[in-house]
Amino acid sequence: MQYDQRISKTDLARSTHQVIREAQRGYTVLVENHGQPEVVIVDIIDFQLQRAAMHYLGFPKEFEKDIEISEATVRSLPSDQDRFNLVIGHYLAVHISIGRSAELLGMSPPELQVRLMRSGVPLRMGPESQEELDNEMKVIERSLRRK
Repeated sequence: MQYDQRISKTDLARSTHQVIREAQRGYTVLVENHGQPEVVIVDIIDFQLQRAAMHYLGFPKEFEKDIEISEATVRSLPSDQDRFNLVIGHYLAVHISIGRSAELLGMSPPELQVRLMRSGVPLRMGPESQEELDNEMKVIERSLRRK
């Protein structure tokens, strides 16, 4: 992960609000103490995506089955992190597309793509089968109807 901004703890104390706004805009802020890195501030969704990718890498057997994941299933999970773990795990296991993953996480496919790239999570671009292409088209059609 690259650091878009480096600041001292003193500067963080003086401009906390601005630093948080920068992180929410997608910038990664490295906080240093006497020139030594101590903490990184990132947007919460980027953090959850990173944790979900690590969860998948740590427990790939949880995602061996190609299952249909519904909005109701995702909503019923007890925490946001559980939601990210399920969706991103199945995305990385090549069970659902980036479009479907974005839909389940309540964001647009381009936003999810940018966040995954920024977070260092591998992207799968383009459908790998006719079925995946058909599913992507359904997601796009639903997205257009909502607007």
